[in-house]
Amino acid sequence: CLDSVNYVTRYEDLVECFRRVHLFLEPGGVFLFDINTEYKLRSISGQAFISEAEGAYCAWRASFSEKRSICRYDFDLFVQEEDHWNRFFETHFERAYKVDELKSALREAGFSKEPVLYGELRLKPPEINAGRIFFAAQKEKK
Repeated sequence: CLDSVNYVTRYEDLVECFRRVHLFLEPGGVFLFDINTEYKLRSISGQAFISEAEGAYCAWRASFSEKRSICRYDFDLFVQEEDHWNRFFETHFERAYKVDELKSALREAGFSKEPVLYGELRLKPPEINAGRIFFAAQKEKK
């Protein structure tokens, strides 16, 4: 979980990922994953965040491209090692998939049953402006 599907930024690669999951899933098995929603990725665009823990400090900023449906995160990481701090930079990209795109990718990969969708931390359907949606896609029983 933890929005790993969003990190697969090309639709064709996502279908291939789902195909491989389907291939190795037992009949009747369930594939669970979650996404950061388009609503969430758009809403954090332009915001800066800070996270601090003992021996570590992280500052990051998010920006959303409407044209590409990609959210870019630029991270500044500081890690304490004995008497000094090391600085690292990372950039992450997440694609904002629509629910219908994910359902289509699952069908193309061989999941014929409609996935069940859940809201964050609840066994109920997601709300309209949910920040995270959980999917449960079941492989057909033979």
